[in-house]
Amino acid sequence: MNTLSLFSGGGGLDLGFSAANYNILCSSDIDKYSCLTLRINQDKTGYLTSHPVLCDDIQNISALKFRELSDDNSIDFVIGGPPCQAFSVFGKRKGLEDPRGNLVFEYARIIEELNPKGFLFENVAGLKTIHGGKLLEALMEKLSFDGKYQVTVHEYEMADFGIPQFRQRVFIVGHQGKDKIPPMSTNHTSPNTIFNGHMPYKTVGVALSNMPVPITDWKGKPEIDSHVGRKHSQRIIDRYASLKFRERDPNTRINKLDPGRPSYTIIVGSDKGGGKGHVHPFSPREVTPRESARLQTFPDWWEFCGTGRHVIRQVGNAVPPLFAAQLADYLAEEIFGRKSTHTYNSFVKKLKLHFLEE
Repeated sequence: MNTLSLFSGGGGLDLGFSAANYNILCSSDIDKYSCLTLRINQDKTGYLTSHPVLCDDIQNISALKFRELSDDNSIDFVIGGPPCQAFSVFGKRKGLEDPRGNLVFEYARIIEELNPKGFLFENVAGLKTIHGGKLLEALMEKLSFDGKYQVTVHEYEMADFGIPQFRQRVFIVGHQGKDKIPPMSTNHTSPNTIFNGHMPYKTVGVALSNMPVPITDWKGKPEIDSHVGRKHSQRIIDRYASLKFRERDPNTRINKLDPGRPSYTIIVGSDKGGGKGHVHPFSPREVTPRESARLQTFPDWWEFCGTGRHVIRQVGNAVPPLFAAQLADYLAEEIFGRKSTHTYNSFVKKLKLHFLEE
């Protein structure tokens, strides 16, 4: 299934779909650090192969350019998550008044010009309610292209699929078939309700197990890529140490993680700041970008280019690769008729997420 990746960011969708045997022909993003990340991680596995990464504003890119970079191969599927800050509950929710919000229609332009068999559009849950739901309604109408595509909206809680983080996201799926695609069924659940046959939630304690002590200087060489923490004053250290699990620090306004539960949502921030990690459950400090990456189910071998906010932006904007792999596998069966041979644990092993193995 030849696939084009738009708004690829740090590679969560690319990695997950590759693990599910989709062939990524070309990726693109406007952020230079994300593009470097996408390039340096190619050919590290048997499934994420070398391919062009186009670093440019999508408004400057034609569908013809994508075809050329894909060696004129047919593109069966398009994946991507246009910038979500315009729709996020953490932003100002300007919607289409925000230039970033208009990029959703650039995504639609590429779909219309390439005519793939199907596509996946990812965004924050706030997309459903902005402008009283009129934005989503207009987007659905646009993406159906006068009935050419069957379009459905699915909202998923990442923790319900074995991701050690509470994170709600909306996925719009379109395909050139007759029937609408039903939502994917969950495979994990809260430990309080494990008697329904599902596996219990994956927790912060599991995800952050066996992590080495981080360094605090980006010029140094950590044991694991991007495992670099902030330098805290003794006053902040004492304040963090006094917090109980799930308690919020009044100054930094971030919460102390509970090792027995999934993490709070990883927040991106912006070039002006923000994007801090949550408070580590056992050490009086904020989690490192690498620890946030684990909570997003990026494998330790996945390298991120840049430092500080550049890395946390890539991590926080991403779809968790482990969830992306499960969704990709499900869509391969629903859209392309490929019988699934994967399970949650098989993807854990394929992505080398040793910290989540049963």
